[in-house]
Amino acid sequence: MLDNHYVPKGWGILTNINGVSTYTILVSLSVILGIASYLILSIIDKKRNDNNKELVKSKNKYTIDIVIMALLGGFIGSKIPVIIENIDKILENVNNLKLFLISGKSIVGGLVGGYIAIRIYKKINNIEGMRFGNNIAPSVALGMGIGRIGCFLSGCCYGIKTNFLGINFGDGLRIPTQLYEAIFCIMLFVYLIVKKYKKKDLKDGELFSNLVIYYFVFRFIIEFVRATEKNILFLSIYQIICLIGIIFMLFREIKEEK
Repeated sequence: MLDNHYVPKGWGILTNINGVSTYTILVSLSVILGIASYLILSIIDKKRNDNNKELVKSKNKYTIDIVIMALLGGFIGSKIPVIIENIDKILENVNNLKLFLISGKSIVGGLVGGYIAIRIYKKINNIEGMRFGNNIAPSVALGMGIGRIGCFLSGCCYGIKTNFLGINFGDGLRIPTQLYEAIFCIMLFVYLIVKKYKKKDLKDGELFSNLVIYYFVFRFIIEFVRATEKNILFLSIYQIICLIGIIFMLFREIKEEK
């Protein structure tokens, strides 16, 4: 959670509160509220499924473990795209690796890392048929939305320069991509919650699949106006990961429907 995305000196809307990084505060809050949301949804499910006590008991046994694995995998995964994108800077500052260990995280990488970590954990514990995604998805969307507000206030993850509807983070008007993403994620959180309790034939893991596909599509599009390097067939490393993730999840959905 202790993290400071790179921002040029003097940038930002509200970079700190009483000397504490606003980004650190919001990212920490996003993790806390995300976990709280997941636990609350799990408790609600327990009450709604009292007629299937064996399923409830089994799921409760792994609830906390799933949170831990998601956080651990998410943290590791979130660092990989950042390292790839900044490999030149890392090599130039090889004696200051601490800087890269505590700064910069990617939501795209975090989603992938968390997903892989949970799949490995379920495989090891032979609970592959047990699904937690319908509770994880809304919680992750909420956390991502709050975290992006931290990006907006600190001035990191900014968009390209613009002359229309921009915000000055320090060098003139730029597209506030962080704010757009925060709004999208909060709306996605609301959508997933409503779908979870309104759709009668909701499938196991359906909401997590929705989360990944919808967010990756949104991120792929908005990435075109983010100030990131587009050096892989005119795409960024994040767009490449998004494309792979979308294809994988769609393939997985088709395979499960057969």
